[in-house]
Amino acid sequence: METMTAVLILLVTVAVSGIIGRFVTRVPQPLIQVALGAALGWASGVPIVLNPDLFLLVFIPPLLFLDAWRFPATELRRLGGIIVTLAVGLVVFTVVGAGHVIHWLLPAVPLSTAFALAAVLSPTDAVAVSGMAAGGGMPRRLKHILEGEALLNDASGLVCLQFAVTAALTGTFSIGGAAVAFLWAAGGGLLVGVVVVAAVHLVQSWIIRLRGDSPAATILTMLLVPFAAYLAAEHLDMSGILAAVAAGMTLNLLPLEESGQVATRLQGTAVGDMIQFTLNGVIFVLLGWQLPGILVQAPMIAMQAGAPHTGPMDMPVSLGWLGLHVAAIVGALLTLRLVWVWLSLLVSRAIAQRRGRARAGGAAGSTFRLVSVTTVSGVRGAVTLAGVLSLPVWLREGVAFPGRDVAIFLASGVILVSLPMASLMLPWLLRGLSMPGEDLTVEEERVAEAALARAALRRLEQAHQAVSPAASEADLYTEAALRLMEFYRRQVEDPDMPVDARVLSRRRLAIEAELRLAAVRAKRDELARLHRTHAISDETWRRMMHSLDMMEASLGRSRVL
Repeated sequence: METMTAVLILLVTVAVSGIIGRFVTRVPQPLIQVALGAALGWASGVPIVLNPDLFLLVFIPPLLFLDAWRFPATELRRLGGIIVTLAVGLVVFTVVGAGHVIHWLLPAVPLSTAFALAAVLSPTDAVAVSGMAAGGGMPRRLKHILEGEALLNDASGLVCLQFAVTAALTGTFSIGGAAVAFLWAAGGGLLVGVVVVAAVHLVQSWIIRLRGDSPAATILTMLLVPFAAYLAAEHLDMSGILAAVAAGMTLNLLPLEESGQVATRLQGTAVGDMIQFTLNGVIFVLLGWQLPGILVQAPMIAMQAGAPHTGPMDMPVSLGWLGLHVAAIVGALLTLRLVWVWLSLLVSRAIAQRRGRARAGGAAGSTFRLVSVTTVSGVRGAVTLAGVLSLPVWLREGVAFPGRDVAIFLASGVILVSLPMASLMLPWLLRGLSMPGEDLTVEEERVAEAALARAALRRLEQAHQAVSPAASEADLYTEAALRLMEFYRRQVEDPDMPVDARVLSRRRLAIEAELRLAAVRAKRDELARLHRTHAISDETWRRMMHSLDMMEASLGRSRVL
């Protein structure tokens, strides 16, 4: 009962943070959740004891699965080289560099623990960054690079964490053995993720063909997929983390465009948003809940970290000493990221020049701002916290894991410093920043809309010609087909049409969408009145309201375009 009460309190707190976030828009959502969690932890005085293995299982697979499922596969192929360079190369560079820096700053912390801390600090949280920078206009291509990096470096960073923890538990580490183990864990984990999703998809497709689609059952099955992939891979001593990522990517590539699965896609998107918001929120609330206890234990933590002259009576000194080390680690992470991003940019430009694909321009000022934005965007978030809280409590029976409390304190400090720093600096750095090819997506959508309209016209013409003139409803079919064809002809742009005429045509379509939207909202108001006066049943109200919601979503999208 106590566990259930705690879960309900966490969920209510996350919901409250979402409400507060609507009013306090300049404060990052994670910081609001941390503050609420700290208030709860201080008011209750009851610490939450987390099982590391259970924590990792509950939070990591669904978060990585949803990130992989949502990431555009086309962008992953187009920007794959840059993303892999950041997601794998930078992670290894950060683990090695930051691990030695942490051990140099805190000699009392074992090297294996320092590497474990560096491993959990290597993944970035680009989703939080893109949310904070939305008002500042982050270029779409840069946003995709950062999100792709965050997707893959979550997996690579947590795999490095597993190796560091294994080294701490066994007391030995071999580069050759680690390389073989990494290949087995990575390759096997990816294969398990693909196989699990492919098998589930085949079974579901067979059931849908026989009995139709059931959105609730289909969505629930897909939500269980990351856990199945994770547990299957871990049972085979493979990487469950990479299995969850591979499962999400595989689902992203599978064909789900069947018209019979419209409701599944709409509901699945909403359910995915809710779960992602909830899990991320719970993680940050848990971080805040731990803070009062961590602060009380600051002198002890400082002693474990090797602070001189610390004791139970000098908490401000202990916090100040630990805070300086948090700042030093943040500086080291930023420096390592800056160096790697700068060198990667130089190498990519040299390769492009050699292949004759160098672009004109590329002023030094814009290059520096681009590197600065990419560097500052490397904030740490939910995956970092989940990873550090998953560190085992015991090294072996009766022996605590060395430096675990220190690692949790430092990781929490890095998160709390990097989030507000990015929220303050990114809007200023992003002002006026652009990248090549940023306007291609909008034009791409307009071209696609015209192609879709032409396809609809062809199908309507075929249907119109297939109607026999002698049919009883031939006139009605003709009238309806001509009306629909006129509607779609207005969406097809003539390639030879003058620019002014194109602008006028698009504006006309936008005005038409606005008028249709006003009509749909009037329908909704009238439907609500009929429901209030009991003129229609609840079932009719729900069905018609769902239809109006889908129409409004479609018209709202048309108005934006």
